[in-house]
Amino acid sequence: MIRLEFPGFSGTPQELREALRRGRISPRALPVLSIVEQALSQVPEDLRARSELLPILAELLVLKLSPERAFTPREEGEESPLVRVLLDLSDTVAFLEERFRKRSRLIPVPPPPLPRPTLRLPPRVLAEAARPFRRAILALTRESFGLVEAWARLQGFLKGRLPFHLLPLRTWEEKAMGFAALLEAFRLGRVRLEQEENFGPLWVERVEGKGALFQGEEGQKEPALSELGSVRV
Repeated sequence: MIRLEFPGFSGTPQELREALRRGRISPRALPVLSIVEQALSQVPEDLRARSELLPILAELLVLKLSPERAFTPREEGEESPLVRVLLDLSDTVAFLEERFRKRSRLIPVPPPPLPRPTLRLPPRVLAEAARPFRRAILALTRESFGLVEAWARLQGFLKGRLPFHLLPLRTWEEKAMGFAALLEAFRLGRVRLEQEENFGPLWVERVEGKGALFQGEEGQKEPALSELGSVRV
């Protein structure tokens, strides 16, 4: 608890505020330098570097260097800056000391043991374990139905305006690759795609006289589907 003493007063910052409010002490009679030094000297050494106290201590030092600001409140009816800072300092010091007192009763508990490191296998053991999976992957047959094959199947079938579900695509893989081929053909202006309503049928119509899509065909002026690489499903 911070206590202040000067001629005509002895007590806490709260009691100083009450004396000023009742007119027992004139604000101009306050010895600013002495009050600030007393307040600073009563802050415990182990609390002076606490972040909660640093702004208050800095404001006290400013008031110490500029005594004329100590009695000029920002608005009428407010506490003077000196009294306000002294109250904040007293409350904060009391709060921190009480918190330290409670924490001193805590019994330190050792930290939990660190988890044991996971089992680490040498690279040769890992390579041996992965060999059966590698053989299984290499044994898979490569699919041969890509964008080029999908367009080759569709272009001869696109005569007039047809819904997508009637195109010669059987499995989900063929439908996905056929849809991708139609999107690329739409981007190149080779087909028209229309859907009149949400979740309605997708209508496909080929645009005649727009050139070829495959390498080696006449009139090719834009990238062909075959230039997209070996995209497979």
